[in-house]
Amino acid sequence: MALFITTVILSLVIVIISLWLASFRHAPKFHHDRQDYIALLQAVLSGQADYDQWSSIIHLPVRHDPELETLRQACVSIEAEYYKGHPVQLGKPGGMFTREGLKQLELILRQLQSDSSFQA
Repeated sequence: MALFITTVILSLVIVIISLWLASFRHAPKFHHDRQDYIALLQAVLSGQADYDQWSSIIHLPVRHDPELETLRQACVSIEAEYYKGHPVQLGKPGGMFTREGLKQLELILRQLQSDSSFQA
């Protein structure tokens, strides 16, 4: 019986310590801002982004910025029309999208960069 009580107490101590340590983590980020989109589009245009990076940003709705949501939806449309598949090798521009798709993504990037409400 003493072994059982010792085991239960040690288990509770381990769980409490684990929860206490987990409380020091940073809160997860569930929404992206304009800077995230600029960095992603620059990476895509230079061939440095893979589909997982693209998908983790572009496929999350933007509820806090209607203009950014409009640009995100444009990116989703570009993906639907011009996506070629996973790039064979990172570092090659044009790996994920056709030339026309890259041109349209570049226009969106310029629009984001020139937006007067964007604060770097």
